[in-house]
Amino acid sequence: MTEVGGKQKKQPALHAGHRQRMRRRVRQSGAGTLADHELLEVLLYFTLPRGDTNALAHQLLVRFGSLSRVLEADYDDLLEVPGVGENTAFLLSFMPALFRRYQLDRNGKKRIFGSTRAFEQYVCDLFMGESREVLYLICLNAGMRVLNSVRLAEGDVGSVNISVEDVVRAAKKQHARNVVLAHNHPGGTLKASNEDFEVTRRCLRALAAAGINLVEHLLVSGDKTFSFAEHNYMYAIREEAQNPLAQPDDEL
Repeated sequence: MTEVGGKQKKQPALHAGHRQRMRRRVRQSGAGTLADHELLEVLLYFTLPRGDTNALAHQLLVRFGSLSRVLEADYDDLLEVPGVGENTAFLLSFMPALFRRYQLDRNGKKRIFGSTRAFEQYVCDLFMGESREVLYLICLNAGMRVLNSVRLAEGDVGSVNISVEDVVRAAKKQHARNVVLAHNHPGGTLKASNEDFEVTRRCLRALAAAGINLVEHLLVSGDKTFSFAEHNYMYAIREEAQNPLAQPDDEL
């Protein structure tokens, strides 16, 4: 059967026993032995309980270009693919959030911010599968141990609106003594924009007034990061904030 608009449409039985053989293959040899279209085919078993899902898996890969892009596709874009109904679109678009939570649960517990490089994987995991620009505030205690990572804002592919009041409020709610700002550049560039520098200045000043230290601002693209601290930008911004003549106070 094929899912059409959330309903099932009957099709002739094809490849009798194929699903059982695929499941047996995964159990015996592991999912790593499957090609991308086969992984997608097996995943589709959960929303299409009968019929051949191989053709739809190929169709999704052709439409979006890769397995990762299929899973990162918007719900509405997935619904435009013939054979994809609401259940399938929901499952596929839900997977990146599940992967992020798995990675953070597996790698993020008791994580301590010792250096940007040691912290890099944790930060990259926050943005796994994100196709829009997102801002996180990573809240740390006095010993630089992670208390929580708060998703503060999200925007389109190239921008995100940031409220400095929300940053301070979230840090206080988590009882943070130190914080790290992190946001992604889905377009693939790790170059800091003028807006990135301005946001860092405003947040540093507002947090400092609340007795909270902004120790880092990280830009993320895929598995790579750009560190404000490692490029001495945090030092320069902190020095500027401590000199009232360097720049007038910003209104929050």
